[in-house]
Amino acid sequence: MNRWQQNQHIASVVGLIGGALGVVAGLIQATLGSHIPHWSGHKAAPVALGLLTILLSAISVLSAVALRSEVTPGRRLAAAAGLLVPGSLCFSTGGALWYLPGLLLFTGGVYAVIAGDAARTRQVVARMWWHLLVSVLGGFELLMAVSAGPTMTIAVGVLGGVALVVAPSLPAWRIRLVLLLIGTVPFAILTWWSVATPVLAVLALAIGLSTLRPRAPDEFGATETPVLMATEPSRGADSTRS
Repeated sequence: MNRWQQNQHIASVVGLIGGALGVVAGLIQATLGSHIPHWSGHKAAPVALGLLTILLSAISVLSAVALRSEVTPGRRLAAAAGLLVPGSLCFSTGGALWYLPGLLLFTGGVYAVIAGDAARTRQVVARMWWHLLVSVLGGFELLMAVSAGPTMTIAVGVLGGVALVVAPSLPAWRIRLVLLLIGTVPFAILTWWSVATPVLAVLALAIGLSTLRPRAPDEFGATETPVLMATEPSRGADSTRS
């Protein structure tokens, strides 16, 4: 196992532990948050925030599981975002309960970022940072949804936020377009009286539409030779020529 593989393995293990602890923190927030305000952050809606913490932690668990196998640079960075975005957002949902899960998810996300050739990583980030920004905006929509008011509005906002978070990592542009529309239009209509949510919807939709171009094979495509093994064929070819 080379250094890149070791870093990705560490990212996967640490991310799984952090995500699992995050689920536990969300359960505690949802069930006992009002009884332990010093630990849960004195939240006005501990149940909703606890459920949101569980949802974001589940995304981080799936991201960590994705890192258990060989992945392309784009998918590796998408998984890193799946650790870093929940790790950041849930500091505002879980209070002190999130300190340990958040630290672990941050650590896992950093190891996922460095689990590859630095030059290739920079190239992919230069092409894909708009996609990652859509996922970040989806995380902010999730936070907005928790305080959106009626249950229906909260549910639509959470569904829309999740749609925006996962949309950039999907290969089919038609599916991404559908998720972009689900993640922006319904919640913006239901909260038309607000300023922040329609602005976020316009930004996410504008940025997301600009990412619907055909992707290069090494972004999120599964057919590319994984970055962890990218140097092996060239060495083999060199030895054959010699």
